[in-house]
Amino acid sequence: MAERTSKVRSLQEATALVKDGDTIAVGGIVSTNRPMAILRQLMKERRRDLSIITFQGGLDIDLMIGLGMVKTLTVSYMGAEALAPVTPFYARRACDGGLEIEEVDLGTVLFMLRARAQRLPFLPSWGPVGTSLPKLNPRLKVIEDPFGGPPVVAIPPAHVDVAILQANQADRYGNVQHIGASYGDALMAHAADRVIVQVEKLVSNEEVRKSPRDTTIYHGMVDAVVVAPYGSHPFACQNYYQRDEAHLREYVQSARSYLEGRPEEFQAYVVRYIDGPSSVAQYVEAVGMDRILSLAMEQ
Repeated sequence: MAERTSKVRSLQEATALVKDGDTIAVGGIVSTNRPMAILRQLMKERRRDLSIITFQGGLDIDLMIGLGMVKTLTVSYMGAEALAPVTPFYARRACDGGLEIEEVDLGTVLFMLRARAQRLPFLPSWGPVGTSLPKLNPRLKVIEDPFGGPPVVAIPPAHVDVAILQANQADRYGNVQHIGASYGDALMAHAADRVIVQVEKLVSNEEVRKSPRDTTIYHGMVDAVVVAPYGSHPFACQNYYQRDEAHLREYVQSARSYLEGRPEEFQAYVVRYIDGPSSVAQYVEAVGMDRILSLAMEQ
């Protein structure tokens, strides 16, 4: 029997799995369970020409757009809820043609990933029938039901080079556990060629085996595990800590100032939180431990 090997990697080792021009699936949803530690490292390294697919994006993807890293975006929503109904850089680049946008709704993203996970040429759906999506997205094809029913829309698979995910815990072999909802993370892992998961803490295999139902992604699917406490900040990690609304407002203000012709505030944000810190610990220091700890949720 082959001996199991550790899949624990540093941030730099994990991001080496992501190449310029890759398509990456980003886990979590809007402002919860976003894999920010890994995304910040990619920002620090300034990956280029990335295609991103995510269910509902937020200020993490917006920051990558602002840094010129994103070529194509497949997403059903880009905002930060009340803080920014539509994210600043996304709104500007969508209007000036600086970003290729694949028009989808949430169900279409789900079917694209499911088709890829099942290695099918397409999956039929009634979801986009009667909407403008097939006109806006030429990859969606209205077809006749071969069994005589009403027309359906054929949804093609999403090619995913790398899935980048956030979870509560994992063992060193790559058995991943979400304590709470896993959103579409497991589906992204099935659809991707390579999988990187950042976790709040590393636990023993014995601990994982105590609650097997919490294991959402098993070790055979995972290429790298990155231990990154508070790694989802400024977003929330389910059942661990809340999102940092003050920090998110700081980013939104800096991005809006940049787009209004005052780049200094955004440049200072990037230096302080992206380019300056060389580790998760240094990022936490830049934010401030008092603020970080104030976000903790009751266990």
